[in-house]
Amino acid sequence: MAPLFRSKWLWVYSIILLLDVIFTAQQLPVPRYVTKPLLTVVLAIFVLSERGYIKRSYLIFLLLALFFSFWGDVLLMFDHQHPTFFLGGLGSFLLAHVMYISFFLKIRYSNPPVPLCRYLWIFLHAAFLIGFIIYLMPVLGALKIPVIIYAITLSITVQSSLHAFHLSWQRAGAYCITGAVLFLISDSLIAVGKFMTPLPANGVLVMVTYGLAQWLLVTGAVLYFNPLLQKSHSSI
Repeated sequence: MAPLFRSKWLWVYSIILLLDVIFTAQQLPVPRYVTKPLLTVVLAIFVLSERGYIKRSYLIFLLLALFFSFWGDVLLMFDHQHPTFFLGGLGSFLLAHVMYISFFLKIRYSNPPVPLCRYLWIFLHAAFLIGFIIYLMPVLGALKIPVIIYAITLSITVQSSLHAFHLSWQRAGAYCITGAVLFLISDSLIAVGKFMTPLPANGVLVMVTYGLAQWLLVTGAVLYFNPLLQKSHSSI
């Protein structure tokens, strides 16, 4: 089995992500109909080819997270045509986060001793979430409830990844936590751009943070379950 950072699928993913970022920067939507959905497809292939000792009950949650992310990517590419596409994309990513949450909770309660709660980070994250929702509230309109539900679910993804690992000796946890935080940043940028004022190069920032988020979440998951990859990773 190839070492983690020599996997051809991660190289393929990196190339596709780079192309998608370039197409985004150049405002070329047509080729993105190919590159953006391919990202989660390639990650799913990577998971299946490098899954190591991952149990089926965990594997299903990880693949479902990528499956729903795929449909979220597809639907959000058409959100400018009708609000239904935005809601469909939001719902798909909501289900993707439910799968990620289930995945991390299974790790937490099968990873003795159960990792301790990090109360400071819980408090800081809750403060950010409440502040961000208050900031968006006046402009959400009819989307108020769906957006709030999604924001809370995404925040639970971050917290579940933060509390799934013993970071002092499980380096895979750092990948997953960083990925979850980048997912939060990416979706926050989307919310600001859609409901408030778009930032300069907002689309590029969204894709860079989102692409890295999915890469880190999946890479960390595979690294955690495959001791051969953990060994090769520690020697790098």
